[in-house]
Amino acid sequence: MIKKIGRFIIGLKFAIILFILIAIYSIIGTVIPQGATKEFYLHNYESFGNIILLLQFNKVYSSFIYRTLLLLFIVNITGCTIKLLPSQIARLKDDYFPAPGKSAENLWDEKYDTEEFKNILEKKGFKIYKSENGYKAAKNRIGVLGSSITHLGIIIIILGSFIGNLFAYEGYINLLPGESTAFVEQGFILKLDDFYLGFREDGSTEQYYSELKIIEEGKEVEAKKIWVNNPLKYKGINFYQSSFGWVSELTIKDSEGNIIEKASLKNNEYHFYQPKHLTVYLYGYYPDFAIDHEGQPVTITQQKKHPHYAVILYEFNNYVDSFITSPGQPIYYEDLEITFEDSSLYTGLTYRRDFGYYFVLIGCLFMFVGLLLSFYLYPRFVIVGDKTILPVTKQNIWGYTMQLKNLLSSTSKQ
Repeated sequence: MIKKIGRFIIGLKFAIILFILIAIYSIIGTVIPQGATKEFYLHNYESFGNIILLLQFNKVYSSFIYRTLLLLFIVNITGCTIKLLPSQIARLKDDYFPAPGKSAENLWDEKYDTEEFKNILEKKGFKIYKSENGYKAAKNRIGVLGSSITHLGIIIIILGSFIGNLFAYEGYINLLPGESTAFVEQGFILKLDDFYLGFREDGSTEQYYSELKIIEEGKEVEAKKIWVNNPLKYKGINFYQSSFGWVSELTIKDSEGNIIEKASLKNNEYHFYQPKHLTVYLYGYYPDFAIDHEGQPVTITQQKKHPHYAVILYEFNNYVDSFITSPGQPIYYEDLEITFEDSSLYTGLTYRRDFGYYFVLIGCLFMFVGLLLSFYLYPRFVIVGDKTILPVTKQNIWGYTMQLKNLLSSTSKQ
């Protein structure tokens, strides 16, 4: 039973299953913004937001499930490679010659000079071995290791990804234009100069842009406009455009019009006014407000065409009332006047320094060498005997046969 499970774990079927699962998780990690706040997912994905958080789709590449899949994939490929390696090493020995396949074409013809053919083969890099009835030739024996070297490259890449996920320096920040955040250990400040959206003709969001500056010792040392898939890199840290949102200004006034409290709220955030035990909950800001077929507030675009706020009031955690208001339109509660206005875009940036980067580079190099051996420098053999000249290879036998025919034609005695 244990042996059966072991064979399955290092088998091709399990590898395919793992590959599909890793691909699905990677697609999810690309489609769903990573590293945002809990409120971001609950607001933008509604009921599905809880599933995203439960299955850690908000941090796919550092999730327990993804790491487990990578670890199992490493075990699978390592086991497969170890299983194949002894037979591959045996095929490197000079005494190994594979049997000709049933489709191998006998190229012998009395007009060909087999001794001259042997000299040509030697010039082409073949190693010649004497046999009872003639000779054998072999080239690119090392090519038999192509698949194992490719596997090793994949293992190194996945291992690098695994190590990167475990030890990467990463985080998520929200910034309004003009705000900055300090990276104390690295000795620089990241400042957001501006943030804005790009729109298509139909009003849908095409791209979002952050204009960033790096300030070190009071001086600007670098500036770059970033967008999705076009990050800023500084001191080994990559800053990615990850998400965006709106922050709105809440004002609470007393009966005489005096401002008694102010706060900045993002969607799905609340402010607690202690004297009245009143919670002001901003359900959402909708720059292009509309009501869907279920009676829920939505925004058609992210352009400020028809801005409104959805607000809910609670007293002592008990529901009081809900409101749809326009900017500056007051909500009256007892002797209080509550307003929302001045909504501004903020950017969500993910930053990451990945220690697995060099593993990936080394792994790619191994994969390149492995694929080169497998598909270009694969083993080739020739068996020359009594009225026989047989090409032997496990790859592209037709093309290899044509090459040998061309070489033989140059040895013709006629």
